[in-house]
Amino acid sequence: MSLTTYRLDRDGADRLLFLFHGWSAEQHHLAAYVPLVDPDERFTAVCPRGLDDLPEGDGASWYDRSGPSPVPASFQRAVDALVEFTTVEMEAAGIPPERTVLGGFSQGGFLSLALALRPGAPRYAGVWAMCCALPEVDGVELDPAPGAGTPALIQVGERDQIITPDRGRAAAATLRDAGWNVTEAGYDMAHSQTIEMMVDARSWLAQR
Repeated sequence: MSLTTYRLDRDGADRLLFLFHGWSAEQHHLAAYVPLVDPDERFTAVCPRGLDDLPEGDGASWYDRSGPSPVPASFQRAVDALVEFTTVEMEAAGIPPERTVLGGFSQGGFLSLALALRPGAPRYAGVWAMCCALPEVDGVELDPAPGAGTPALIQVGERDQIITPDRGRAAAATLRDAGWNVTEAGYDMAHSQTIEMMVDARSWLAQR
């Protein structure tokens, strides 16, 4: 699937970093942090725009929601689109999943985890999930066991009222129990990002 995409191509980079934005944001949002989290330019960053534009130019969304929960068919559509998109991008770059990090904020974080945990998923270099939780969506299967040993950075906002920190910590616990190499961190913030969390992400990415 062809998606509107913002890229930061780095000469000689042999790794990929996919960044999936949250609801009402767009492809440039997380891309703005790439120079901070990857100052050595080890990664080419690929930042696609959500599937559905919101009214009056207010960013985009990856999937529809019914209250706080994703609409199952809409969520699965987004997963399928990103499986196709990331596969095409990795093949075009000649960079395999084991040198590819999936990252996302809120909706994008849910999708990063869904991609990495789907049955039959390849082993990625890592998953960076911000202000999100494990997807609990009817019909969407998750299987963390095959990814045992995969690094995951789970970042939560201690004052987040949209995705409460207990949900992010539950995701971290599930991955840890399945043998993932989990780094978990909380921040004095609501549903957002801070420089502190990006500095922590920079240290984490430097090891991938």
